[in-house]
Amino acid sequence: MADPDQLTVKTTRTSLEILSTIREADGARVSDIIDAHGMAKSTAHKHLTTLERAGYLTKSGEVYHIGFKFLNLGEYARERWYWFSAVKAAVEELSDRTEEECDFVVDDHGRVITVAESYHKWAKYGTEDGSKRYRANIGTYYPMHATGSGLAILSTYPRERVETVVDEWGLSALTDHTITSREELFVELDRTRERGYAVGDRYYTEGLRSVGRPVTAADGTVLGAVSVSGPTYRIDGPVLDREIPQALAEVVDSLESELAAMAGA
Repeated sequence: MADPDQLTVKTTRTSLEILSTIREADGARVSDIIDAHGMAKSTAHKHLTTLERAGYLTKSGEVYHIGFKFLNLGEYARERWYWFSAVKAAVEELSDRTEEECDFVVDDHGRVITVAESYHKWAKYGTEDGSKRYRANIGTYYPMHATGSGLAILSTYPRERVETVVDEWGLSALTDHTITSREELFVELDRTRERGYAVGDRYYTEGLRSVGRPVTAADGTVLGAVSVSGPTYRIDGPVLDREIPQALAEVVDSLESELAAMAGA
């Protein structure tokens, strides 16, 4: 069997790694790229110049940043997704029903990424001390073990696939409540399967709960998950135990019926 690295173009792979470095650093100079990738100055400069001229990078003084061309490509990728219009409508309906922030995520190589969101006009979530605030921003990646939607998707996978995700991304602690052990994760996934939805209870950020439910296509493929997120003082008691799970179930059932009809059209 061929080595996966032999099936890729090294120069292209290096350029993509440079883009990731710039994104993670929120901007980088040529010297930063040299240090991060151990390459000659001339090589780093060629990569950066090529990406800048193609529109994938912009330059402010000596600092390179991710360019707006990625916004164009990302929006195209989202809009061309066959199920997007149905998914977006379902997320908006769920937000209207729950009066909370809702989103739809998909698994992208072991992390979830938001492809649709809806912020209800009454939904407000923040922290008095100015600490991290959750919002389901389009195109943002989230660790699967720390969100209700990520856990919902993981609950549909066989154990071997979950193990692969954990091997790749780990179980980092984002709060004091985040799941950080495999044993704890698998217990939570069993609980999620039993009740049909997942609860991210302050796993991603303090004071936030998210409730997620997987969405399945007619052929059994898991497309992603819908979730409702809000502060613990609102998503608690009957709201957490009954109202949001019921709204999620009804919206997801309706969405899955529509997806089945689209598939048969």
